[in-house]
Amino acid sequence: MINQILLALCVGALLAGCGEAPAPAGRLRQPAGEFSYVTPAHWRRTRPAGMDFVIVATNAEAGLSANIFVEGPPRRGTVREQAARLLAVYRDRSRDYAVIRQQDFNTDSGLPGLKITACRRTKESLSLALYHYLLQDGDRVIRVTCSCAASVARKYEPVFDAAMKSLRAEP
Repeated sequence: MINQILLALCVGALLAGCGEAPAPAGRLRQPAGEFSYVTPAHWRRTRPAGMDFVIVATNAEAGLSANIFVEGPPRRGTVREQAARLLAVYRDRSRDYAVIRQQDFNTDSGLPGLKITACRRTKESLSLALYHYLLQDGDRVIRVTCSCAASVARKYEPVFDAAMKSLRAEP
């Protein structure tokens, strides 16, 4: 899982220059997750080789591309259990990783969950804002992380919230 996280952050940083045409806002069904959400307008959609999910990102701002990254296939369990596991991985891999707040979060389709706001520094010492969304769908938890440069977090947090509010389970 941590390899996917690191890959997502690297891909997010590189997506701005990859030449893909930005997509209009629209519902994106994640190939392996049995869920979908509405992506922000004019963001690029990329499915890197070897990954089961599409990463959605915009142009770099303050040195980083804002992006939406699925943390792997939904896992069985509760939101609280999955949150503890996810946070342990991030804390193990990044000593400066810090949770700012945790709050209940619900999708428009009625999926209950948790939003965790956190921060850390990149290898290049850029300050990164992270928003982890963990959503309960029956006996499985959907885990999505959104990130951007901390200096533009106020601009992107409502964009991330809107995308995650639109998330719904798909058969």
